[in-house]
Amino acid sequence: MQMPKVLAWFVMLILVMSLGCIGSSSEDTKTGIGSTSPTSFSAGTTTPTTTTSSQATTTSEREETTAPWQTPVGSKNITVTFVVSVPSYTPEDDGVYIAGDFNGWNPGDERFRLKRLPDGRLAINLTFPYGTVINFKFTRGSWETVEKGPSGEEIPNRHFIFLNPGTYELKVHNWRDYVEGTHTITGNVKTFKMFSPQLNRTVRVWVYLPPDYGKNEKKRYPVLYMLDGQNLFDNATSFAGEWGVDETLEGLYNNTGFSIIVVGIDNGGERRIDEYAPWVNAEYGRGGLGNATLDFIVENLKPYIDALYRTEPEETGIMGSSLGGLMAIYAGFRHPDVFKYVGAMSSAFWFNPEIYDFVRNASGGPEKIYIYWGTSEGSNPEKIIEDNLQMVEILKEKGYIEGENLKVVVEEGGEHNEYYWGKHFGEAVTWLFG
Repeated sequence: MQMPKVLAWFVMLILVMSLGCIGSSSEDTKTGIGSTSPTSFSAGTTTPTTTTSSQATTTSEREETTAPWQTPVGSKNITVTFVVSVPSYTPEDDGVYIAGDFNGWNPGDERFRLKRLPDGRLAINLTFPYGTVINFKFTRGSWETVEKGPSGEEIPNRHFIFLNPGTYELKVHNWRDYVEGTHTITGNVKTFKMFSPQLNRTVRVWVYLPPDYGKNEKKRYPVLYMLDGQNLFDNATSFAGEWGVDETLEGLYNNTGFSIIVVGIDNGGERRIDEYAPWVNAEYGRGGLGNATLDFIVENLKPYIDALYRTEPEETGIMGSSLGGLMAIYAGFRHPDVFKYVGAMSSAFWFNPEIYDFVRNASGGPEKIYIYWGTSEGSNPEKIIEDNLQMVEILKEKGYIEGENLKVVVEEGGEHNEYYWGKHFGEAVTWLFG
């Protein structure tokens, strides 16, 4: 027996209005935790169709790892409902989540789990102060199950400004694990897995060997360790597109003879924020495993790489972006005897402001530092600019000289994503090791 159409719509309306409204203060909408780019809504921007003012508190099923959401603060709060259509092949038992710069890009945050409607779509209410900008994507609980475009391609981060209350209909075209993209590895790239006792997990490691590695058995090579390994070489494993490290290095070798070994280290997925932050961020309740990450690289991974490949052990650098940039700077001043060269792209210094005093008070430091940022990064680009300028000033106070052992590159309109970091990778690596 079918439910009358009017009654069915009434039930759906009640469910939508019962969804947990989640919000943040304007101070929570900072940028630079993960790979972000301030772009327009992908997969359809709509106009409001229904205004809702319901507010309820959702409970967290992961309270041991996820801090309770803070009550919105603002003179005028805006509540919207996202109603999301998903592919018909989506398993009914799978949860669907919204992950963004407002929750540290946690792909399986139970506070941001959508609720299923009678017609098969899913919905969530969000409340933020008027004018708040968020960047986000939908997942099924991990970045391995993040949404993809109509043809299985990577899509830009979704972008929304809280101006008008109402209901906004969105569509997920595909899920990553169902339409894994085409592999784009170029050259001699190998992978292996190594258990990290410091992180208590198995880490996938990527190794790029230059074209001449097998031609001269007496030649030894400098090594660059890079964080977020899954985003460096292969579009099929990347979060939002790859850096193109392999393509860049192949081109540099063919054109100039420049050759180097690159070791990429995968991040820990939803643990990335913890593993790429030396100190705990009190506001987020995350971070603090940065030392464990560096200990794994210095004590376990680097000795293994130096033993397995023909490296120049003293010619070692480290590079990362966003929180990875924070970690690269930290690594250079914590282990200046190990990392002579540091590359920091769009560094998220705001997440651990302790880094400023740490660098200022450090007795030693790396020989050369390359720092990059863009002027259009995330929802608060002024913060990224301000934080990176502060680090540059501290480095100059310590005696670093721009143009000699410090290179600062700023791209007008540059956004917070792998495209821009990859765009500047060639310049960075040749300057650092030149």
